[in-house]
Amino acid sequence: MQRLSVVVVHGSFSEDYGQEFQTLMAQVQAQVDHPVLGAYLECTEISLSEAIANFLRSQSSPEDYQVQILPLFLLPGVHVQEDIPEAIAPLPAQFPQVQFQILDYLGKNGRLAPFLEPQFSLYPNAQRILVAHGSRRTGANPEIENLAQALQAHTAYWATEPSLAHTLERLSESPAPSFCIVPYFLFSGKIPAAIAQQITEHQQADPATTFHLGQPFGTNPQCAKAIATILQTNP
Repeated sequence: MQRLSVVVVHGSFSEDYGQEFQTLMAQVQAQVDHPVLGAYLECTEISLSEAIANFLRSQSSPEDYQVQILPLFLLPGVHVQEDIPEAIAPLPAQFPQVQFQILDYLGKNGRLAPFLEPQFSLYPNAQRILVAHGSRRTGANPEIENLAQALQAHTAYWATEPSLAHTLERLSESPAPSFCIVPYFLFSGKIPAAIAQQITEHQQADPATTFHLGQPFGTNPQCAKAIATILQTNP
């Protein structure tokens, strides 16, 4: 039985996002012994199910494949819980002899902390803030809270409260504070760029405060190694 790994991201119209995702997929492919297909869930003309179906149809014996799908998401939100399962639901009827398996999403159980801690450690005297997208779905944000606690960091969210502005306001009571703000995002794009702009505005409004901004971590070679390990070790 041959294996196909499908790595699914949200998707973006940003060129930087697309290039970084391609770089990550090339790094992952170099470390596994079977095909790896990168796919967008949104912001694409080819749907997730079409991308998988096109690959299988291109093979001489598609019935010999088992397909494992890794959601490259950091929260168990709507995309992970509903959209991805719904997207691949038609495939078993089209390929009845192919086995399909959805793996746990990438950010489950705080396993990405090793890619965030080094960014915080660069500024040991700064207060730590982890900025995530956030979700209104029950059970999603508590995972971020647990991750932040493990990193000894405060939390801020893009889509929910507390926002970055509210978190900074709450923590700015000490004179001349210093902050290290790390975005919990895999790739560059509109939201990380907007977060950077917010920090620039805060710096201009409060020159006495020092702000250090981390970077999305999807192109970290260790991240590719971790993803490859997941794809290789799952049955």
